[in-house]
Amino acid sequence: MARLERFGHGGDLDTAVELYGYAKEKLLDFSANIYPYGPPKAIVERLRELLAEPGLRQLTHYPDPDVRELRRMIANHHQVEEDQVLVGNGGAELIDLVVGVLSPGQVGVLEPAFVEYGESARKRDIPVQAVVSRWEDGFVPDWAEVERLLERCDLVFVGVPNNPTGHLVPQEMLKLWAERAVEEKTWLVLDEAFIDFVANGEERSLIGLLDRYPTTIVLRSLTKFYALPGLRLGYMVAQPEVIQQIKRQQVPWSVNALAQAAGCVALSAEVYEPYVEEVHRWLRETKQELLTQLASFPALEVFPGQANYLLVRSCQDGVTSRFLQEELGRRGVLIRDCGMYTGLDERYFRIAVKKREENAVLIESVKEVLVNEG
Repeated sequence: MARLERFGHGGDLDTAVELYGYAKEKLLDFSANIYPYGPPKAIVERLRELLAEPGLRQLTHYPDPDVRELRRMIANHHQVEEDQVLVGNGGAELIDLVVGVLSPGQVGVLEPAFVEYGESARKRDIPVQAVVSRWEDGFVPDWAEVERLLERCDLVFVGVPNNPTGHLVPQEMLKLWAERAVEEKTWLVLDEAFIDFVANGEERSLIGLLDRYPTTIVLRSLTKFYALPGLRLGYMVAQPEVIQQIKRQQVPWSVNALAQAAGCVALSAEVYEPYVEEVHRWLRETKQELLTQLASFPALEVFPGQANYLLVRSCQDGVTSRFLQEELGRRGVLIRDCGMYTGLDERYFRIAVKKREENAVLIESVKEVLVNEG
């Protein structure tokens, strides 16, 4: 039987339908880290308005190739200049553009990490070097090893917070890495795709400090937090000359009109602050409860992290991530097998935090599988 992650990522409902025979709407997907209550109502209403307007202009006209309105809003949101912002068709496009345009001789990755960092290099035959951190160390790597990575590589990726572990490198440590990257003339790419889920996340970002660190590039996502993965929307913030260089190689009309409109609503003053409070309240109320329930199983250990997902490790013989994924999949519950991540093995899997009632179904399903196995 083919792996659920045959295309390298979670959230593949079409493959799940093929494997487990459930209709999409019957599947509970804990393999993708998306806010479970959907996008802000204002975004949905705006998209309906655009699709209902006379002439369907958002579909029958080309989108703004320079994404001007959304770039202005992003720049204002982060208090940076507009020419420091590039909007893209999701984080995957931006990662690929960074590697493709900056053409590093070697790429460094702090592992375990999002698979696209290494894949974007390997498909171009660019060697990938890694520093692998451990569960027992809180997944915080040794400074000396990171320093050597910054010396050896032309471009280094760091997840802030990291995926799949959820750990957040302290900002003071990131500043040291960014300073070292400037000294070594190394590009430091900080992927902040999940930082919106972190309490006081904006204060932990290096976006406001990029003038100090001209070789640092920050990537952000508008799809996980705002539950818009189907629209594909993200952006990068960097020095203007870097943005210009990368923009020249971006596919024209990369960001569609509906995605641009959704992004503008998401960052509007009347939507942003109440929505952030709503999401953070949900995460505070449900994450610790789910963590405690999972940790109550003697066969499982849970790494808390600071994002909207939990990395879990099996400590029972025979209970591998693949076994759990298959058994839960047969019950219509999807989890992310993390055995493919560098630094992890067949014991590790990842679970998104969802609605309380959905989390309860997951816990009951896990209990059933573990009791049967025991």
